[in-house]
Amino acid sequence: MKKRFISLGGVIFEGCSVSSISIYEDASVLKLSEGNILSSRLVIDAMGNFSPVVKQIRRGRKPDGVCLVVGSCARGFKDNSTSDIIYSSSSVKKVGDSEAQYFWEAFPAGSGPLDRTTYMFTYVSPQPGSPKLEELLEDFWDLMPEYQGVSLDNLEILRVIYGIFPTYRDSPLPAAFDRILQFGDASGIQSPVSFGGFGSLTRHLGRLSAGVYEAINGDFLDASSLSLLNPYMPNLSASWLFQRAMSAKKNSNVPPEFINELLHVNFQSMQKLGDPVLRPFLQDVIQFGALSKTLGLVMLTKPQIIPSIFKQVGIPVLLDWSSHFFMLGYYTFLSTYADPVIRSLLTAFPSKMKYEWKRYLEAWKYGSGLDYKL
Repeated sequence: MKKRFISLGGVIFEGCSVSSISIYEDASVLKLSEGNILSSRLVIDAMGNFSPVVKQIRRGRKPDGVCLVVGSCARGFKDNSTSDIIYSSSSVKKVGDSEAQYFWEAFPAGSGPLDRTTYMFTYVSPQPGSPKLEELLEDFWDLMPEYQGVSLDNLEILRVIYGIFPTYRDSPLPAAFDRILQFGDASGIQSPVSFGGFGSLTRHLGRLSAGVYEAINGDFLDASSLSLLNPYMPNLSASWLFQRAMSAKKNSNVPPEFINELLHVNFQSMQKLGDPVLRPFLQDVIQFGALSKTLGLVMLTKPQIIPSIFKQVGIPVLLDWSSHFFMLGYYTFLSTYADPVIRSLLTAFPSKMKYEWKRYLEAWKYGSGLDYKL
């Protein structure tokens, strides 16, 4: 990839950092801490969750949720042929001054037949007393051997992994400045129930690559035009209910087993409904039809869990989620029925109008999850 980038005329400045970005009518100017000056028509901010540009845009606002992740890649797993996407082996437990529900993910690593990557993660609301990564790591070493059926004495720890992934409800993040576009985790395009947006980025890469090319080619580099590349997506906003439902709360009025019970009944329902429902969800793609079927089956098979859901997430969150659920259905309708009509007319549109409508069509398609194919 690096060789291809350079062969196409790309230049890599290694070991350099940007001290400031100035925006002008015809260019953005980056000043490097070493004193060099670079000019560009468009700056792609791919600096992740903790991008200083994003911090400026969000003005230091506290995240709405946080996913805390710890884990390891280790050698010595003789039984190394299975994977877990989301696994829970315990109910809500006390961690420091807070409560946490632990989840696990594990899969064979590509570095060797006995190598395995194991993650332990939890969702929390950022507030004083929230679990610390150190506390999670202590629990990880205590709980991982039982989860994986191994002894730490028989493992060679290759590396230790940990991270903090903040999430915001008003995501993706629209462009706030001319000639600067947030990309990847910096844009908040990842699902609030995933840690890290690599999968989400690969899903959107074709759309974003084409959109950036058209924006540069047509000189549509104002903040309004660039914001169309990071549009409102109701399926992403609808995912917030899942993170809230899977977050343990201090002094909660639901049983400690509630989160596990909720996950069990949901996955049981999705499994009954088959791959068209289950597989998109496992890949962080929310679709109106699949979600409607799952919710309907849960209400039919386990109606007694509904009051606990209201207690866990709260009425305001459910009302907010309902609006996104409605928009998810609306985007599904638009992408299914309006898209073919408008797409047939695109060639007759002026260039700016054509650029804008292509972005609207993409927002409907990706915002409804209809880009996903089994």
